[in-house]
Amino acid sequence: MNDCHLMKKQISFILNYINNGIIAIDRNGTVTICNTAAQKMLELDDNIIGRPIISVIPITKLIEVMNTGQSDYGIRFIFNNKVFLTNRTPILDHDHIIGSVAIFQDITELVEISDKLQYYEKINQELEVIIASSYDGICITDGEGCILKVNDAHQRVTNLTSDHFLGKKIDSLHEEGYFLSEPIAKVARKTKKIVTDIQVTKSGKEIMVTSSPVLNKNGEVIRVVTNARDMSEIISLKEQFSRSLELSNHLKSEFNKMLQGELHSNEMITCHPQMHNILELTRRVANSEVTVLLQGESGVGKEVFAKLIHIWSQRNGAFIKVNCSAIPGQLLESELFGYAPGAFTGAQKGGKPGLFELADEGTLFLDEIEDLPLELQGKFLRVLQDGEFIRLGGTKEIKVNVRLIAASNKELAQMVTEGRFRKDLYYRLNVVPILIPPLRERAEDIPLLVVHFLKKFNEKYNANKTISPGLLQKFINSSWPGNIRELKNTLERLVITSNSNIISDDVLALTKQTIAPCNQHPGAGGNCLPEPPDEKEFIPQLKEALAQTEKDLLIKALKNFNNSRSIGKALGISHTAVLKKIKKYNL
Repeated sequence: MNDCHLMKKQISFILNYINNGIIAIDRNGTVTICNTAAQKMLELDDNIIGRPIISVIPITKLIEVMNTGQSDYGIRFIFNNKVFLTNRTPILDHDHIIGSVAIFQDITELVEISDKLQYYEKINQELEVIIASSYDGICITDGEGCILKVNDAHQRVTNLTSDHFLGKKIDSLHEEGYFLSEPIAKVARKTKKIVTDIQVTKSGKEIMVTSSPVLNKNGEVIRVVTNARDMSEIISLKEQFSRSLELSNHLKSEFNKMLQGELHSNEMITCHPQMHNILELTRRVANSEVTVLLQGESGVGKEVFAKLIHIWSQRNGAFIKVNCSAIPGQLLESELFGYAPGAFTGAQKGGKPGLFELADEGTLFLDEIEDLPLELQGKFLRVLQDGEFIRLGGTKEIKVNVRLIAASNKELAQMVTEGRFRKDLYYRLNVVPILIPPLRERAEDIPLLVVHFLKKFNEKYNANKTISPGLLQKFINSSWPGNIRELKNTLERLVITSNSNIISDDVLALTKQTIAPCNQHPGAGGNCLPEPPDEKEFIPQLKEALAQTEKDLLIKALKNFNNSRSIGKALGISHTAVLKKIKKYNL
């Protein structure tokens, strides 16, 4: 017994002085051995012997090793935020498994060191790639001037090979005549400051060099990083930039000319800042597919904006305009959506495509959208949402890709409140609302518009008319309730009816037209009310005035065109109507 007791004591002594942790369990999973190293590593108390292993280490694999009889070697496991490397093996007694034992070692510090090494290796690899891929030449020297690294770009810039650099001192390049002056890296090493200067090579090539010293805690230079760039490349880049800038300015000038011409051709003439902002917004939204709602008084140019959106969108299809108030409600559905063969009495035999189909891949402009009947608004909404519809009397769904632009001179939101316009359609149309200000709020545009329309009508009627300063001022002070359309019609009437090349107030009075003055300062906004006409002023019958105007237009047209078809085309009527009117007025 004494020998056995002594042996157990020696074994316990040995186990407790082994640096590796040792834990053993019996067949019941009870801890039979746990040495001092294991207790310290796993941070266990002294009363572990005799306790179930799973109550001490819930994630243990010792029971699994004991049950399977399979050993585990070199297995990592984590416990109490520490990393251990363990070997587990069953304990045999004459081929019978009576327990299992684990021998493990704390490798937490080794893992941390290994992770840091891997991190630094990754950083080093990335730096190698960055240096190698740099377009600028990079050369790294140590505190003694020995060249440690040089990338391919540095060899290209200096016209030297790696044999001239690696394993040599940077100072030798000057001593051997490859550099005509002292290397910039040497100057930076001596002065311990960043130095930038021009380095000239043996071939006369100029290189811009920047050398940056790297200092340790004691202020000693341990590295010098040199960046080199070919000056000829910089000069070339500068010349390219100058040419690009010149080309850009030229293109910008040409673009502005084209834009100005485009705006003028569409009678979009303005110098008002608010109108410029609206035009910029219009150009931005033109390239998108969003629905645009143009709002403003009658005659402000909503159709012009719609055409500009179509032009700037560069859509391949046509621009089609529909005035919802000009087509009776019972016909509007067939006009917009078309109809199938036999849809109603008098329908064309083969049916008829609607305006949505005709505007496919193009733009459909719906003016005075507020007059769209309520019973059509639901079908109209479906086209906007799904891009498909069914012809009147048809069964087949037709898909279209149409850019929709709507316009209104009424407050649609108020109509929604009153139940005269569908709310869901209003919000679908009102994606990008654009409010066009009336002419009275941008009076500075009136002289520009007068010049433009005068030129247009002078060319149209082969005239050379101008506006007197007094009449122009009267135009500027006017409220123009009909806006640009009213101004345009007034000028055309004056060019046609004036006998003198200078159109004055007297000529305006002869046309029996009054120009309503604005009660507020031009451009100040607000409501401008026309002054009541003079009660003593002669007012002709409307029928007589229309007949006289019609006759004057025919006389002008007969002077400019040689046949009834040309006259009809110019006046927008058929050639037979022209012949009838010529006969009517004995012309």
